[in-house]
Amino acid sequence: MRRAGVAVLVWLAATPAAAQQRPDSLPRAVPMAIARDTSADGKAKQDSVVPRDTVKSPIAVALRPLGPEIRGRRTIWDRDAIFASGALTLPQLLAQVEGVTTFHSGFIASPTATSWFGELGRVRVFLDGVELDALDPREGGVPDLSVVQLWSLEEVALERTAAELRVHLRSWRVRLTTAQTRTDIVTGSENTNLYRGFFGKRTDRGGVFQIAAQQYATTSVRTAGDGDALSAFARAGVARGRLTVDLVASRMGRQRNPSIRNLIGGTPVDDAIGGFEGNDAVGYLRAAWGDADSTGFWMQAIAAAQRHEETGDSAAGADTARSLTQYVATAGVTRWGARLSATARLRVQDGSSRIAPSVHAGWERDWLAVAANADLAGPDSTRRLDAAVTLRPRDWLHVAAHHGIQTPTNPGLQGPERSASRVELGLRLFGRWVSGGVVQRTALDAVGMPVFDTLYQPVARGEGNGVFGAISGRIRGPFSFGWRGVQWAEDVAYRPKVESHAEVSFASGFEKQIARKTFHLSATLMHDYRGALLAPDGSGGLARAEGAGWFGTAVEMRIGTAYLFWYNQNSSGKVFEMVPGYVMPRLVQLYGVRWEFWN
Repeated sequence: MRRAGVAVLVWLAATPAAAQQRPDSLPRAVPMAIARDTSADGKAKQDSVVPRDTVKSPIAVALRPLGPEIRGRRTIWDRDAIFASGALTLPQLLAQVEGVTTFHSGFIASPTATSWFGELGRVRVFLDGVELDALDPREGGVPDLSVVQLWSLEEVALERTAAELRVHLRSWRVRLTTAQTRTDIVTGSENTNLYRGFFGKRTDRGGVFQIAAQQYATTSVRTAGDGDALSAFARAGVARGRLTVDLVASRMGRQRNPSIRNLIGGTPVDDAIGGFEGNDAVGYLRAAWGDADSTGFWMQAIAAAQRHEETGDSAAGADTARSLTQYVATAGVTRWGARLSATARLRVQDGSSRIAPSVHAGWERDWLAVAANADLAGPDSTRRLDAAVTLRPRDWLHVAAHHGIQTPTNPGLQGPERSASRVELGLRLFGRWVSGGVVQRTALDAVGMPVFDTLYQPVARGEGNGVFGAISGRIRGPFSFGWRGVQWAEDVAYRPKVESHAEVSFASGFEKQIARKTFHLSATLMHDYRGALLAPDGSGGLARAEGAGWFGTAVEMRIGTAYLFWYNQNSSGKVFEMVPGYVMPRLVQLYGVRWEFWN
């Protein structure tokens, strides 16, 4: 499989050699996704118009139930923004979101864990309407989101509720009959080499064919936990008028070496996190009428399968494969600012089945936005209810309130009923948005991080209270500034007490000097700080990863349809840990090119 995938990569990479660079009159990206960045003026811009006979009906998209938000916060990344972010994995992208905390034991091949406002396991991911469940038993119900194929997406959208974060992913689509090809090459520190190839085309009768692949390898001499992965994505189907029928498949085969622990202090452990060799795959067959983004009635039916398999020597004698079948039926209507939808999700696993009905309702006007969601039996059979409201009495004043309740069906195993609330205020001062608020969580049984250590089991936790804030806006001309931070009143396991991220950015297309808009330059200087992380040490005490701050930089330059980039993580060479005992990489530099062509 891996050799075949490499051959596909070589073919895809070679395709642009005989291609013509797409003319300036064509849009910057296909599909013509709209970037909704509420950190700016909140107005979406359409791409330029292409010849009508080359554009076919778009492939249907799944529901994207965004909650009411105050201005000054990004909730959607389109395809260009995903790659411009510098993130190679979904956790790296989500780490740029206020309220998200990611935990890493090394570089991109190492396991990760993600939390939402201090609680692990409160991030749910949906790919084209299919929920990606945690199938790896090593993860303890906290999915390692680094196995989600970020590079094959055209959009990442956030539904920021009080109790959990729901991440809605849309896979890459094409709309033009002119073949689209693209090649990405990345290299840099930790002996990292990454290659991608894309090919997509629509037929005159509305058919669609897309294929893409990514291969990377990395070697971490100090900490190990390195490895390689080969991923593939494919779509085939047809979209004519309001009807879409398509088949999508995504697979990632990966190999990871054992991770070394306690390099700073204690006795080094060479296999603190065991090695892994296996694959993760998801695929679905979908029939859709209408589009969840359009006005009017729409519906979708999906039959999906998800599988996690371990094939290496360490899997001997263990349950080496887990799979899940999911059937999803969704219908909704959008009209007069209101969005209503209902979903029935049937999961079939290990000979048993369970259905999870859910409903979503939202309504938005210039001065008011409300949303409510009811999920009566999520992936862990927990009932989830949440609601949000945003008041905008003035263009410069926004107030938002969020509340969520989660009720486990078996409190003895999953803990007591828990709730969370968040209230925030946003002000526009001199063209810059300043926001702040408070978050409160009731007592609960916090899940652990067994992927890093089997001692990191669930712990009882009392009520949690925190404050958060953010600033975003332009400084002068092409320069802008952003900051976000969270501080908790309590110092507890699995939750840093303080987090902060600040950045200064420059972005300009030099329009006065380059009228054809074929050039753009952006550069960012970032600083991150995270307080100490506490985790059980197995003897009744707590192990500690000390707090640390580190710098990073990013530069990206677009020339025509080629993007040249350079990213630097931990540029000061800071020695620090996110999880007790696991040293993070130092002086990581990645650079490369993304180049898109049209045949």
